[in-house]
Amino acid sequence: MLDDERATQPLMGVQLLSYTLGELDRDAQGALEKKIEANPELKSELEEIRTHLKIHQQVRKVAPRRGSFDRLRDRMKKEGAFSGAVPGVHCMLRRAFIIAALIGLGAIITLIAVGSTGNSAAAPNVIGQIVFHNPSLTIGRSRAEVEDRELILKSESDEPDNTGAYDAFIWLPTGVDNTYSTIELAQNTEFKFTATRKAILSQGEMRRLEIEPGGMGEGPFVIETPHCLVKVDQGSLSINITRDGAETQISVGTGTARVFGLDAERGFTVPAGNCTSVERGKLPNPARPVLKLVINRVTSTTASIEAVLVNDGYVPVKVRRAIDADGLFPEPVYVLHVSTVSEYSPDGGIPENGTPPPWPVTPEPELGVDHTGEVWLEPGQYYRFTFDISSLLITTPKVEHWLRLDYRGDLYGPPGQARVRIESENLKLDLRKR
Repeated sequence: MLDDERATQPLMGVQLLSYTLGELDRDAQGALEKKIEANPELKSELEEIRTHLKIHQQVRKVAPRRGSFDRLRDRMKKEGAFSGAVPGVHCMLRRAFIIAALIGLGAIITLIAVGSTGNSAAAPNVIGQIVFHNPSLTIGRSRAEVEDRELILKSESDEPDNTGAYDAFIWLPTGVDNTYSTIELAQNTEFKFTATRKAILSQGEMRRLEIEPGGMGEGPFVIETPHCLVKVDQGSLSINITRDGAETQISVGTGTARVFGLDAERGFTVPAGNCTSVERGKLPNPARPVLKLVINRVTSTTASIEAVLVNDGYVPVKVRRAIDADGLFPEPVYVLHVSTVSEYSPDGGIPENGTPPPWPVTPEPELGVDHTGEVWLEPGQYYRFTFDISSLLITTPKVEHWLRLDYRGDLYGPPGQARVRIESENLKLDLRKR
């Protein structure tokens, strides 16, 4: 028998919340509305509840992963969050204790029954799906499926997985509705996941990572290698450990990655269209563009310039040739910038710099060479063409010229794609001697 039945009456704040959510019956709703009209404080509290509910409705929905509650409970126990959780003396808890005792007794009986058969009622920590495919040199192309299984969390002491003779694709739900991250693995890649957003890469290559933001409260996606830590909130990238295990190579397609030495607290930023490498026990090398553009004079003539676009990175890159036959770009793919210095005479005052408008580049025709469309460049390969600037030089004075060529095409590669601008170094052209 309870000492005071009135203690079980719902608090006014609870009644106001139920009223806002439309959970009260007609009589209770009418009675509460009379109290609200007669009490300005209740009216103010009701408006505050409605404001809070409106804020919560604007927060994106998060889909909990399997095992999320268990991991949260274990973490709270470890951090001592339950140390101050002492049962109160509220009379309603007396009923709860009795019900909990009955439930606990049933749970013990269930555990004994399960234990006697040698089975476990705990669900595995499934965080995603992994599909093995026949290998191919083409990045991102769907091949014949060999095996499909669940991706399970592992501890630091567990043995890693290995793709062996196959490629593999991994799908990772982010915890946010209808979004997931994907990872493409090459052959003989050794890896394991120790958290929902942490992977350890021991050897091989993650040819393409498409990372989406995690759920509320989750940090960046982390990839640990023998040489460094790579953190990315959202973006696409490629991570490769060289065959000799000497270094880790990182190439970023979209977004931004932060690369840390294993014992370093300061990260080095690698923006889209750039790459870096890290050796064991060292800090990451400075980020550099995946593409390198070089221009030189053709020695046989003054008016011809040679342009070479080189893949200076670690992954294959698809680039655009000089002629945009399909009209995909509002401006030319290659643009030349020219700066001149006016001739100086003692009577003419101070010399001034002159900068003509950017000049679109048109490659000179070459027998059997196509300068339209796109071309894949493996690391170290290049796309080359020459262009004539004689018509430009007709209108410029016989002074020093500084030439710079811009590549304004999209940068395509295994990590994805990024809008980048690659610039050559300045080339000096002295026309005073022509």
